[in-house]
Amino acid sequence: MKKYKYITVWAGAAPTISACHHKPMHEIGQILAQNKITMVYGIGDEGMMGAAFQGVRSKKGKVKGITTPKLLELQCKDPDLFQKGEIEVVDSLNERKRKMMELGEVILAGPGGWGTLDEISNFAVLIQTGEIKKKPLIFLNFNNFWAPFGELIFNMLQEGTLNQDKVDFIDFANSPEELFDVIEKVQIRLDAAKKAKQKK
Repeated sequence: MKKYKYITVWAGAAPTISACHHKPMHEIGQILAQNKITMVYGIGDEGMMGAAFQGVRSKKGKVKGITTPKLLELQCKDPDLFQKGEIEVVDSLNERKRKMMELGEVILAGPGGWGTLDEISNFAVLIQTGEIKKKPLIFLNFNNFWAPFGELIFNMLQEGTLNQDKVDFIDFANSPEELFDVIEKVQIRLDAAKKAKQKK
């Protein structure tokens, strides 16, 4: 399996997110730390982002938090939890998203709300327009959170609003244990598509 240095995690920061999602997101943080992968995320010590952060910390792993002044105030109750160099404050949401997209070699999408949907959509559009290279986008479908979204993607394919080339970087992991198998499956698919294009 390919070795990764940075994996970006997008997920909700709200403390109201259902408790059933906390354990698997905590495990994701642990898995990244155990594999010496720095978790890139949008800062947050509550909600899904907080659960993943605590998972990383429990295994003495590394994080790279990218945020804006306003979001740092809203989403991070205790900045002292972070070590020197772990937080990068940028001017705008667009700059924040772009940095997370470019730094992460893989993107993971956990349970979230409008912000998470915005990040996912922005990433997909920038791939579609060729502004960012394709890389795996894995939906953390724990407790079937993303199942309706998967059905929507299927419907969009059926209706012709999407085609396979616009979704071949996407897949779903139904448990933390299968994360790297799913990432590898997507990476193999992308490598094969790239080689096929080069031969034309």
